[in-house]
Amino acid sequence: MDWSPWRLEFPITEHVTHFNHAGVSPVSRRVAAAVTEFITEATVMDAAAQRRWEERTEAVRAGFARLVGAQPSEIAFVKNTSEGLSLVAAGLDWRKGDNIIAVEGEYPSNVYPWFGLRRWGVETRMVRPVQGRVRVQDVQALTDARTRVVSVSFVDWNSGGRTALRPIGEFCRQHGILFCVDGIQGVGAVRLDVERECIDCLAVGGHKWLLAPEGCGCLFVSHRVIDRLQSVLHGWKSVRDADTYLPYHFDPRPDAAKFEPGSPSVLGTYALGAAIDLLLEIGPDQIERRIFEMTDRLAYGLSRRGAEVVSPWGAGERSGIVVFRLGDPRPLHAELTRQGFVVRVRNGGIRVAPHFYNNEDDMDRLLAALDRLRS
Repeated sequence: MDWSPWRLEFPITEHVTHFNHAGVSPVSRRVAAAVTEFITEATVMDAAAQRRWEERTEAVRAGFARLVGAQPSEIAFVKNTSEGLSLVAAGLDWRKGDNIIAVEGEYPSNVYPWFGLRRWGVETRMVRPVQGRVRVQDVQALTDARTRVVSVSFVDWNSGGRTALRPIGEFCRQHGILFCVDGIQGVGAVRLDVERECIDCLAVGGHKWLLAPEGCGCLFVSHRVIDRLQSVLHGWKSVRDADTYLPYHFDPRPDAAKFEPGSPSVLGTYALGAAIDLLLEIGPDQIERRIFEMTDRLAYGLSRRGAEVVSPWGAGERSGIVVFRLGDPRPLHAELTRQGFVVRVRNGGIRVAPHFYNNEDDMDRLLAALDRLRS
């Protein structure tokens, strides 16, 4: 496959070598055009504009559902991962003495929503990863009859290790435990099917591997558990027949859109939709294969230079993130930044997170920069 046309979609390549898709990603020309399209329509605001915006919103909902193997009725729009997970945390009927299981060392987005339940007497138990891996047996060891939720990340932000979700999901389903996943570090880079992995809830912000701006994302809530979650945000759009304003009819929607209380961020939806359309046009299989080709090239070059690749690298464990150690990471990061590489210090090393539009030359330039620094 010729990847050069896709690279042209990203003006960032003309300025720096961006390897921080695990942080905040640059957007494509298509996303920029979609934002302009919306602003232009909002400027003239013809009689049919509102209808077109609603149709586009539902098309984006369907696009994200397709990306993760869900149904459109199982998708709600949220601002970010934290908001999505907080809606799940606040939506359950908690009792004092209940507990949830999270992962030690997780990004706070998948910890603080659960800590917020302390006011109701809910305990957060932390499972400790083993060599960067969250194991189902360690989750099982912490569960008891009062465990209501297990929440893990699809991909770890520090190491890049991918969690084996299905064994945990199957265990949770067998015991009536809600299985919640923070998907922001994987969705858009690595294939995910929520049904196959037995996921009940999945929250994904758009500004990392989905290649959208900050402030737009999606929450998946499986049809199997939608009745177990109550919305804590209520408004005119969270009910059936939302366009009938009077008389009042407080009859909540039966699908995930009940978590959307009012007028949506159409601007954000247009941007997110253009990003998702691009990923679907290329194809999740192709994107994952391309990213793995790039990270293979990088990992091989790093090993030849005596660097330690600390990211899990076994079958089913890889993601788009490579963390390596080669001396003190702080001055190394500063020098790589000076040379035009956007990377981050994580897990005692340098975190490199390329996407499909990065190419072999990008990888080789990074390796050449390391050679210059060593010499």
